[in-house]
Amino acid sequence: MSLLGGLTQTIGGMIGGRARRKEQKAANAQMNQRMQAYESFQFDNTFANLGNPAANLSTPAASLSNPAANLTNFAAGLGNMNVGVQRRADGAQNFASQMENTAEDLTVNTQQAEFMAQQQQQGLSNVLGSMRGAAGSSGIAALAQTLAGQQNQNLQAASASIGQQEAANARLAAQQGANIQSAIAGESSQNQAMALQAAQQGASMSQQNQILAAQMGSANQMAGVDIAQQNQILAAQQAQANQRLGAEMGFQSSIYSARGAQDAQTSDFNRQATLLGMSLERKGQADQARADAKSQIIGGIGTMADAGVDAAAAVLGAGGPGLAAALSDRRLKENIKLVGKSKRGFKIYTFEYKNKKYGEGIYQGVMSDEVPRENVIVNQDGYDMVNYSNLDVEFKRV
Repeated sequence: MSLLGGLTQTIGGMIGGRARRKEQKAANAQMNQRMQAYESFQFDNTFANLGNPAANLSTPAASLSNPAANLTNFAAGLGNMNVGVQRRADGAQNFASQMENTAEDLTVNTQQAEFMAQQQQQGLSNVLGSMRGAAGSSGIAALAQTLAGQQNQNLQAASASIGQQEAANARLAAQQGANIQSAIAGESSQNQAMALQAAQQGASMSQQNQILAAQMGSANQMAGVDIAQQNQILAAQQAQANQRLGAEMGFQSSIYSARGAQDAQTSDFNRQATLLGMSLERKGQADQARADAKSQIIGGIGTMADAGVDAAAAVLGAGGPGLAAALSDRRLKENIKLVGKSKRGFKIYTFEYKNKKYGEGIYQGVMSDEVPRENVIVNQDGYDMVNYSNLDVEFKRV
C-alpha cells in the first residue's frame, strides 16, 4: 500500500506540470523585465538646475544722488546794514560848538543916569537962580560949590545904581541866552541821537530780517534736501525689497517645480516597484505551484523509498535517467568522495547511505547544500531531496 500510495501521489504531482512550467516561465520573464526596469530606473536630480536669483540683484542705493550738492548759501548775499548808520553817525553835528557867548556884547545903559543928572542939574540951577538974590555973590559961590559937590555925589550914586542894574540885566540876559542855546543844543543833540538810534534799530531789524530770511531759506532747503533724500532712500529700499521678493518668488517657484518633478519620479518609481512586486508575487505563486507539485512528487518518491528504494527504482527507473528526485542530504551520506564537475559547474560525488533503507551500495550525485535552493525540497522527515531534472547531473547507483 505504501508503494502504491507513493506512486499515486507522484503521478498526481506530475499532472499539469507543463502548464505550471509555462506559467513559471512567463512569470520569470515578466519578473526579469520588470526587475531590469526597476534596477535601471534613473533618478534625476531635479534640483540640479536651480539658479540663484539673488545673484543678479542690483543695488538701487548705489545710484542715490546728493540733493545737498546744489544748496544755495543764503548768507552770502547778506548786506551790512550798519554801514549807513555809521556814515550817519560820522556826519552828526556838535550843536554845543555852535553856542555863542551872549555876554560878550553886553552894553551899559546911561540914559537913566543922564536923565537923573539932568534933573539934578536943573534942580540946582533952579535953586541957584532963586537964591542968587538972597545970598549975594559970595554966598552963591559957596552954595554953588556945595551943590556941585552934592551934584557930583548924586551923579556917582546914579551912575553906580545904573551900573548895578545894567550888570544884573546883562547877567540875566546872558544867562537866559546861554540857557536857551543849551536847550536848543541839547534838543538838537537828542533829536540827532534819536534819529541815529532809530537808524541803528532800523538797520538792526533789516539785518535780523535778512538773517532770518537766510535762515528760513536754508532751513527750507535743508528740509527739501532731507525729504528728497528720504524719498530716494525709500524708493531704493522699496526697489531692493521688490527685487528680493521677486528673487524669492522665483526661487520658490523653481523649488516647487523641482519638487513636483521629484514627486513624479518617485510616483513612477513606486509604480514600477508595485509592478515588480506583482511580478514577484506571480513568480512566487508559479514557483510555489511547481514546488508544491515537486513536493508532491518527491513525497510520493519518499513514500516509495520508505517502502524500498529498489521498488521505487523499478517503478521510476532509479539507477537510470528516469528518476526525477532523490535524497541528497549530506547528513544521510557517508564515504563521500568528489569525482568531478558537470558542464554547469555542479560538483559530482560518490557516496553511500548511512541507513540502508534508502539504498545499498555506492551512488553518484550532488550534495543538496551545493545546488540552488529552488531545486531542493524537504521531505516529511526533514531531509533534503534534489530534483535532478533541473540539473545536468545524473543520480545513479554505480
